[in-house]
Amino acid sequence: MSPVWGRAVVAGLWVLTAVILQVVVLSRLPLPGATPDLVLVVVAGWALRRGSVEGGIIGFAAGLLVGLAPPAVGPLGLTAVVLCVVGYLVGLVADDGQRSSLTPLVVVAVAGVVSVTLFAGLAVIIGTPPVTWSELARQFPGQVLYTVLLALVVLPALSASIRRFEPSTSRW
Repeated sequence: MSPVWGRAVVAGLWVLTAVILQVVVLSRLPLPGATPDLVLVVVAGWALRRGSVEGGIIGFAAGLLVGLAPPAVGPLGLTAVVLCVVGYLVGLVADDGQRSSLTPLVVVAVAGVVSVTLFAGLAVIIGTPPVTWSELARQFPGQVLYTVLLALVVLPALSASIRRFEPSTSRW
């Protein structure tokens, strides 16, 4: 299998698995603050590893799947736009330069805050019930905590699965 097709299959499996786990398991956990967002972590991890273009594409595809998965909340495409933007922005941050082991965790945590903020901003723009600043402030700590905890497990596994089809590259 060519590296491009192999990477596409790996991306599809990661996104599909993340969406299923998000909808079936994580969204039903009675956790304080925010809901853990596995799909966001997968999109951010892919963007960190592969760059802004693939991050945006994976984010858009993952967002469409989340928007189509029952129980879909909000207008179709809202999650796709948010994850596309987040994937693209995270991919811009990814570089081949110096990187500590904490950098991916910080980037993914910031991506979690950016996604919550984008959802709130788009809700205001399209006229869905707006989110108050106090609600956002309550969601940020939980979003950061859950995103970092998921990233500790997901990022190494995601990186290893991508590396399988590109043994000559090493980004992190």
